[in-house]
This record gives sequence, structure tokens and C-alpha cells, in this order.
Amino acid sequence: MKRHSSFWLNLIILLAGVSATIVLYNVFVQRARRSMVNVELETIAEYQIKGKFQSVEFMTVVWDSLVLANGGEVKDFSNRSEKILKDYDNDMVESFQVAPAGMIQYVYPYTFSDEINKDVESAPYLGDIAVRARYTGMNTVSEPVPMDDGDYRIYFCHPIYLKDRVGKPQFWGYSIVTSRASKLFGGLGLENTSTRSTMMCYRMDSRNGDQILFDDTEGKLHDPVRSFVSVPTGIIVLEGMWEGGWITGNEKVIEILIAAVVLVLGALLLMNMRIRKNMRTLSQISFTDELTGLYNRHMLREMFEDLDGKQTHIAMLFVDFDHFKTINDTKGHDAGDEALRQGAAFFVSVFGKDACFRYGGDEFLMMMTDIPDEEAFSLAARLKELRGITFGDEVIPVTVSGGFAAADCSSISDIRSLLRMADENLYNAKEHGRDQIIGGEA
Repeated sequence: MKRHSSFWLNLIILLAGVSATIVLYNVFVQRARRSMVNVELETIAEYQIKGKFQSVEFMTVVWDSLVLANGGEVKDFSNRSEKILKDYDNDMVESFQVAPAGMIQYVYPYTFSDEINKDVESAPYLGDIAVRARYTGMNTVSEPVPMDDGDYRIYFCHPIYLKDRVGKPQFWGYSIVTSRASKLFGGLGLENTSTRSTMMCYRMDSRNGDQILFDDTEGKLHDPVRSFVSVPTGIIVLEGMWEGGWITGNEKVIEILIAAVVLVLGALLLMNMRIRKNMRTLSQISFTDELTGLYNRHMLREMFEDLDGKQTHIAMLFVDFDHFKTINDTKGHDAGDEALRQGAAFFVSVFGKDACFRYGGDEFLMMMTDIPDEEAFSLAARLKELRGITFGDEVIPVTVSGGFAAADCSSISDIRSLLRMADENLYNAKEHGRDQIIGGEA
């Protein structure tokens, strides 16, 4: 009788172990996949979406520059607009419009000819952002405007100012670019990412209802993860899930088969332990340096890949602390860690978090895109403001050296060459006395 009871007890324990293992497996796989999809969505939100808006906003500045270069005249508008789109390979731009004195006089392509002679500041879709652009001197972006075909149009408005005889800026007009939501957001997707995911993208609108800008889910989005990104048009939400569901139908069948095998052989526990160990390793992917809170080299590689194939002007600044080993040797490693943390905080205050990376040890890299070299080097020159860090009640003097390099890049190979150039300039700065930046002019 005792053996019989022991048999059923062991059977119950085995069944409970199998059931618990399956449940834990499901929970773990879903959690790991949600984490991976969330990382991908955050990457898309931070780099792709913001990058697309910045790319279109840049197009509004092009005609500003041409108008200024021609003394307030618009020359050969259609041919130049066509060439601009070809040179920059910007398929997100739907139309160019230039409005001297606020009246649209030039449009490209011709299909937008009905916009000619429209008063920008009175247009229902442009009025508010045009006035705001004019009196702030900054780019403005409209809310997505519903179109008859179910798409949305977004207007990017840039004010143009010319200097009068005494050098005072005077309002000249507007440079306007339109883009379709299907073009801005339709190219997001996750086909080039490490997860198999489906995604939808929408703009939050509490007054008129959320505006769906992109959706490849075919209505099959269950318990998604979300990522939020703030853009000039408001808050964009990305929702995504693992393709086929967090646990697919095929996987459920496999679980039943595995459970049967485990029930016979008693081996499911070991199998699940191995699976869980492997999945744990996969789920530990991180883009942030633990000590400083800056992006790490994994994120840097992601950025390089994102810029591959795009014509981008990049300025790089390689930085490391002078005599950092002395701080560790004389003050202790805690002081060295604190120096790295405070140094990282200083770099973020100057260059912004998105531009700062901890490369390794006491080496940091600042990568600035699409800004003039003079402005980038002016920011780099502020490194001389870092003269000490506070550790306990003591102020420890510190200085840093930097290697600066800037160039137009269109491939990962170009970017890595620029990285080597900045590294060589840093080496020269260290070899020639430290506490300096080599590679540009103040």
C-alpha cells in the first residue's frame, strides 16, 4: 500500500513538475520575446522615426539656403527641386512649396498647382504652424491631415528671413515640404532587425481618435508591447508583438509532445533548464553602459548599421582622461569610477545623450551628425571646462584629451575610417602634451 501511494505521489509530482515547467517555459519565452521586441521598437522610435522627421525638416532648409544665396530670388524652381530630391535620395518628400510674403508662388511637382496663390497663414492646415514658425524663427510641423485616400499628409514649414541693408533679419516668406504618412512611416518595419515581429504605428489624438499611420499586423495584435516617441506632431506610439503570437500554435503542439516525452523519460526538467539558460543569455542584450548610463559599443554598431548607405556628414570626437591610471592608483578605483560618471554627465550636458558613447575604459566617443564642422568643434572645445571632479569632500583635478575628425560618410567603411582618424588624432593629442584637442580649429 505504501509503495502504491508512493507511486501515485511520484506521478503527481512528475505531472506537477511537467505542468509547472511548461507554464514557466511559456512565461519565460513570452517575457524574453517581449523584451527583445521592446528593444527593437525603442530603437526604431529613437533613431528611425526621429531620423525621418529630421531628414524631411532638412529639406525645408535647402530652399531657404537657395533663396538666401540668390538674394531673395527663386530661380529654376522645378528643375532644382527635382535635382534636390535626386541628390538626397529622399523619397519621403511629396512636394516642395515656396511662399514669398506668405503666398504660395512655386510648387513642385505640377500636380500641386492648385496650391498656387494660397495664403499660407490663412490655410486651415498651415495657418497655425506658419504663424508660429514666423514669430519663433523655428521649423514647425503640422498634425497629420486626413486625405481622401485614407492616408495622411504632414506639412513641414520653415520661415525664411533676409537681412536688410543694416543687417537686420526681415521676414521673406516660407519654405514648405509635404510628406505622406505612408512614406514617413511605411518604411519602418522590422525586416532588418533581429526579431520576427509585426508592428503598428499611430499618433495619439484624444480629440479626434488615434491616427493609425502604419500597420502590418493585419489586425492580429494581441497584448502588444509599446514604445513612445515625442515628435513635432505629438506622441507617436509603436505597438508590436512577436510574429505569430508570443507563443505560436506550432510551439504549443511541440510543448505537448515534449511533455509526453518528459512524462515517459523524466527528462523535461533538464531540457527546460538548458532552454532557459540559453534564452536568459539572449535576453541580456543591453545598449547602455552600466557605470555611466551612456550608450555602449553595441549601440554604436547599431548606429553605424543604421547610417550605412545614407549620405551623412559626421563629426567624431574621441576623448579619454589624462593620467586616469594615476587617479585609480592614488585615490582608488571608486574615485576613478566617480570620475567616469561625472565626466559622462559633463559630456551629456555638452553634446546631448544621443551623441555620447562609452567606448571602453576611460575612452569616450561623441558622434555628431549633420551639423557644421565649426559648430561641432566649438562643442568639442568645451572639454576644457572639465577641470575637476568631486569625490567625497575632495576636488580631484582632471583634464581630458580629444581627437576630432569630420567627413561626409555613406557607408560603414567610411564611418570606421573616420573613427580611426579621430583615434589617431587622440593619440597625437596625448603624445604632444595632453589637455588638448587635435583635428580641428577653434
